[in-house]
Parts: sequence; structure tokens; C-alpha cells
Amino acid sequence: MKTLIPALFTAVLLSGGMAMTTGVAAEQGMMGMHGKGMQGMHGKGMGHGGGAHSWKSTLSDDQQKQYAKIKLDFKKKVLPIKAKIKQAKIEKALLMTTDKPDQKAINKKIDEILKLKGQKMRLKTEYKLNVRKILNEEQRVQFDLYLLKKASHGKRGKRHH
Repeated sequence: MKTLIPALFTAVLLSGGMAMTTGVAAEQGMMGMHGKGMQGMHGKGMGHGGGAHSWKSTLSDDQQKQYAKIKLDFKKKVLPIKAKIKQAKIEKALLMTTDKPDQKAINKKIDEILKLKGQKMRLKTEYKLNVRKILNEEQRVQFDLYLLKKASHGKRGKRHH
């Protein structure tokens, strides 16, 4: 069992990395072919109804540099947490599929996942507040509308079990 967990985790990470590479390549291919990326023929983003990121298109060069740094710093902090969440979910699944599942161990793993998700949520909130700080009043209104719309729609496109 102990050698199975690292082997499964490695396999999942490798397949996830390949999927991300394929997704990026596909998106870049779409950008090269049409110059519109995921916008499609009507100029609207996927499921966002167009204009969802209108605040981004109004950023000055200086703001774009600040935004890029804020985003990079956020990604550097959040990616290790996302990897830990994935690993913990796999470990929870393995605990659940043993011959005699240990409810206490499974609950402990659930608590670990929830703690990590809380850390991720706090980082995402910090990221959004940092973005807000670099925006002028008009951009901030657009950004706030984007945040409110996103909050009211939840995680569209993601699977819920």
C-alpha cells in the first residue's frame, strides 16, 4: 500500500501535466488560427457573456506589469497548495477503497483537504484585493461587477459530485 500511493500520485501528476500541456497547446493553436482564442465567432468569452473581463482591456502598461507580477506571485503560492489538495484527495480515495476503511483516518484526510482549501481561498482573496488596489475607480467598478457576477454563478463548467 505504501509503495502504491507514491506510484499513483506520480502517475496522476504526469497525466495532469500532459493534459495541461495539451490544453495550452490547443489554446495557443486556437489563438494562432483565429486571433480570438476562446472567444469564438461572436466575440464572447466561454460562458461569460462578453465583457466579463472588460477591466483587463483598460489596463495601462504600468498596470499590466503590476497585474502580471501580482498574478505570478499568486500562482507561485497557490500551485503547491493545489498539488497538496490533489494528493490528499487521492490518499482519501485510497483510504476509502481499502478492505476495511478507517473512518477516523478518512475524516482526518477530509480535515486536511478542507484546511488546504481554506488556505487556497485566503490566497485567492488576497490576490483579488491586490488586483483591486492597482485599478482606478472606473476599472474597480468593472472588476467588482465581474467578482459579483462570478460569485453569483458559482463554479460553472466544473463537475460537482
